[in-house]
Amino acid sequence: MNTRQPTAEALISGRNILLGGRTNEHVLPSLQQVLAEVDSVAVSSTRKIIARCVAEAIAEIKGANFIGAGWILNLIHNLPLDDVSEQRWDVDYFLSMELPTFLDHFEEIKSARLVVLYVCKELANQHLPDCS
Repeated sequence: MNTRQPTAEALISGRNILLGGRTNEHVLPSLQQVLAEVDSVAVSSTRKIIARCVAEAIAEIKGANFIGAGWILNLIHNLPLDDVSEQRWDVDYFLSMELPTFLDHFEEIKSARLVVLYVCKELANQHLPDCS
């Protein structure tokens, strides 16, 4: 099953709503669906990152920290979900743009340290296989 489009849509729409400082009746169920289908994400590092980060975003939502949850989803929304997108994905762009944006909002995210260390660990394991 190809979950690329629904997963990407859930991450992006959730991010957009949450960064507005609010949620709605669709955000939490759509993120829970992403978790339920995470095993179908083809890229191993992305699968692990999504599982951890979406769980953290859900915890932030349940704690009414909607903006923090939005920043977590913003960090991961462009990760490659399949082999084709992995070939086009630019890790340097992620490290120079997406990660610094997340770090600019570090204090707004309760689980920021856990998220950033986990994401960097998984990306290092994917892109520097000798690091594991």
